[in-house]
Amino acid sequence: MKNLLIAAAIVIVGVASAKAADLAAHHMYTKAPPPVAAVYDWTGFYIGGNVGYGWSENTDPSLTVVNPGGVGNIGPFLTTGLPGFSSGNLFPNLRPSGVFGGGQFGYDKQFGTWVLGAVADIQASDFKASALVTTPTTICCNANESLSAKIDWFGTVRGKVGYAANDWLFYGTGGLAYGEAQSTIGFACTPGGVGCGGIAFAGNASEVRVGWAAGAGISKAWGNWNVGAEYLHMDLGRSSVTALSINGAFTTTTITESQRFVEDMLRLTVNYKFGWGGPVVARY
Repeated sequence: MKNLLIAAAIVIVGVASAKAADLAAHHMYTKAPPPVAAVYDWTGFYIGGNVGYGWSENTDPSLTVVNPGGVGNIGPFLTTGLPGFSSGNLFPNLRPSGVFGGGQFGYDKQFGTWVLGAVADIQASDFKASALVTTPTTICCNANESLSAKIDWFGTVRGKVGYAANDWLFYGTGGLAYGEAQSTIGFACTPGGVGCGGIAFAGNASEVRVGWAAGAGISKAWGNWNVGAEYLHMDLGRSSVTALSINGAFTTTTITESQRFVEDMLRLTVNYKFGWGGPVVARY
């Protein structure tokens, strides 16, 4: 019995030793697992600034004249095709453009490679254009028609949907836009005198318009900071300005132009994201 136990022990020890040798050989020839990659996490609140340039589509002015009873001789100057007026109404079609800059605040949440977010911004802007058209007539004189359009400031509140490629983010965006639309208008007969009959009108208007904005952008992150470029199309709709007689000659007559306030913009952004604790380790 004793000999049998000794023999069994020798067999068990031998089997264990062989198994250990097999495991050692297996680990010797097995490749090490690939390194675990670090992936940037876009989740978090951020605040930043932006600067850019905007250019406009045509403002497409639309004329409305209220002149009860055809007072005075203003009709031939404002109606296309009447004798003595070579081209009819020629209020200028404008393209406001200029620089802008401001700040933004937002939040992004990453789900795998997809990023959802929201951002609000407000900017001071110098989008403006003005022009004067002088049209000769065969009656006596010239008709001077002036118009201007300007956006002093604007802002947006938008949603974002993006695709994250590690520390790069590609996104589309769209939502509410608002801004101050300003216009001036003038109409006069020159060089004056009896033939012009006191025709001189002027007016200005300013109103906060609400519309929409949509675009796309790209951002690159370095730790808490990221920089990006964004294209945005903003449409604030139409705003009207009315000219009244400036010398009292036409107390019941008004000249109104409505025009579009639409801008295309390119801007650079710089943001600081709060609470970034380093890259997220990807799990394989």
